[in-house]
Amino acid sequence: MEEKSVSLWKSSVTYGLYLGIALILVSVAYYATGNTFSKSAQWVTYGVMIAGVIIAQLNYRTSLGGEMSYGQALGLGVLTMVFASILTGFFTYLLYAVIDPSLQEQLRLQMEEQLVRQGNVPEEQIDMAVEMATKFQKPAIMFIMNIFGGAFIGLIISLITSIFTKKAPKEDF
Repeated sequence: MEEKSVSLWKSSVTYGLYLGIALILVSVAYYATGNTFSKSAQWVTYGVMIAGVIIAQLNYRTSLGGEMSYGQALGLGVLTMVFASILTGFFTYLLYAVIDPSLQEQLRLQMEEQLVRQGNVPEEQIDMAVEMATKFQKPAIMFIMNIFGGAFIGLIISLITSIFTKKAPKEDF
């Protein structure tokens, strides 16, 4: 049987673009409905990420002839998430810097509201925490953190999904 040569990089870029577009569409839908910072947006985003990584791994396994090692699945999943994160990072930058700069203030207010709702945090610590978080809410920093966060989440997702999507070659006796 002839062994197929399929580029891990090409597959991860392709599926990373698909996943990035899907994540942007979810983000736009939540933004358009005024629910940008809702809990359901986070859960839907995680679900799309998991589904995107699994689809990428299964399609890559198929393109390899039905066999894929754990390492190949892991590498593909992480790289797919990195490329998706680069794309969504650009979108996040545009959203917070160009499309709607008021989102930075909305995010700050929501964080402050959550800290006040907890009730056991002193006023000085709330102010200090909000001030510190505001420094990291600059669009350029959010872009960089989006890429690193996406790579980390991609690693966690891929460590788990690779267990189920790998398929060892059958040994002939």
